[in-house]
Amino acid sequence: MSGMEILQGVQYHYSSAGQRHGPVEGTQLIELAQQGQLQPDSQVWTDGMDNWESVSSFTQLQTLFPAQPPPVPASHAAQPPKPMGDDAGMRMLLPVGRSGWAIAAGYAGLFALLFFPGPIALILGIIALIDIQKSKKTGKPKHGMGRAIFALIIGGLTTIGLLIMIVGALTVS
Repeated sequence: MSGMEILQGVQYHYSSAGQRHGPVEGTQLIELAQQGQLQPDSQVWTDGMDNWESVSSFTQLQTLFPAQPPPVPASHAAQPPKPMGDDAGMRMLLPVGRSGWAIAAGYAGLFALLFFPGPIALILGIIALIDIQKSKKTGKPKHGMGRAIFALIIGGLTTIGLLIMIVGALTVS
């Protein structure tokens, strides 16, 4: 029964704070709502109505009460944010939760392709793997295995290339 009209000259009964009041004129209901004595869940009844109805079902009173937002489901309730290191997407963008050795090893492996000596990348890659493995036994595991492996592969390949060049230079002399 939404959208009912409050009629002038009609006597209404209402309940507020668990108490029943009335009868009052229809215009008095509007005044009571404006004064805050009626809430959206307050009940109203008059002759001719089958049941008590909530105040919010009367069109003249609906505008006096701001719309209430729907309740937040428990699944969307405020939860503490996850640490940034636990978010895989954040770890891709920022070195959050990564082993410092893995970061150094990754850059050393990258520079080994250009000009940086490969043995340093290889050593840093090994140290990074050890650091990551040790951290798994603690409550805060570190990440960066991909960088460490990259440093191992590139550092290993460039170290082999460096050894081949050294051996080649020694055999030519």
